[in-house]
Amino acid sequence: MFNKITSLFLLIFLSLTINSCAHTTLVRKCDLKTFLPRGSFIHLEKTLKVTSCSETQCLSMNYRSAASGFAVHLDNDGVFVVTAAHFCENDVPAGVDLKLEEEYKASTVNGKQHNGVLLHYERDIDVCLLFVKDMTEDVTQLTIAEDKPQPGDKIYNVSAPASIFVPGMVPILEGRYNGEMGENSCYTLPAAPGSSGSMIVNEDGELVGMVHSVYMNFHVITLSTSHEKLKAFIDKYVHKFVLYKTVMDDLNLEDIFTAKS
Repeated sequence: MFNKITSLFLLIFLSLTINSCAHTTLVRKCDLKTFLPRGSFIHLEKTLKVTSCSETQCLSMNYRSAASGFAVHLDNDGVFVVTAAHFCENDVPAGVDLKLEEEYKASTVNGKQHNGVLLHYERDIDVCLLFVKDMTEDVTQLTIAEDKPQPGDKIYNVSAPASIFVPGMVPILEGRYNGEMGENSCYTLPAAPGSSGSMIVNEDGELVGMVHSVYMNFHVITLSTSHEKLKAFIDKYVHKFVLYKTVMDDLNLEDIFTAKS
């Protein structure tokens, strides 16, 4: 009789453990909110004013584009944001005399908007660093994974494909890491224009990649900057500009971190 009662209690305990979120290995999968870094998502909009002047008149046109980004370092008066370099750069044909003026707007996942400034980008790895002054609330710093994912690992993406984003709502996508393809990392992950610069995180909510392009004929194969190069870029340039910012404040140097009106 005692053995039957003991077996019954063990059966009930195992059933509750397997079917609930109480089991330590299942908590993460049962509740995305426990690890998914939505608060690190930044929606970016860029306005590029292009002016061309002749001897008699000047003509101007505005071009607008959008991308996704993520917060990598919180400072006392703002946040450092990473996105794709092709969103930040401006190509001007050789021999064409044009004046370019750019403006960046950055919004948190809950819609708080501030102006951003371009600090640095590297086109060969398609990574860009911005600073958004006064964005100190409603945003969280993303943790960078120490190791790259392994083929087959599940990943998550928080992004605004086709600029699908409103305050309080941002698409959350799932995919898999496939391995390396040349200089890039390859993921099975839906993407579209507007996904560029968005975070790719592992099941611990740690950064492992960043979307920069997708196959036009098969929109579920996405390419990312490799984990190693992305981590090296963030480590190097965030440290550099944080140090410069500290020196600048101490010596009252020109404030390159504040967007010009």
